Amino acid sequence: MNKLLEKAKDATATQRLRQSLDRAIDGVRDALAAPGPQLQPIPIRVKRRKG
Repeated sequence: MNKLLEKAKDATATQRLRQSLDRAIDGVRDALAAPGPQLQPIPIRVKRRKG
């Protein structure tokens, strides 16, 4: 049972990570596709764990 719970936790964590990565890549792609120079920072929100 514990192994299943750990697996589920890992799955949600990796899913969240992958989602934020996809969002960051989309932001970069959009910035590159836009015409003209853009000097705006691309916001990437990643929650950092303390510990």
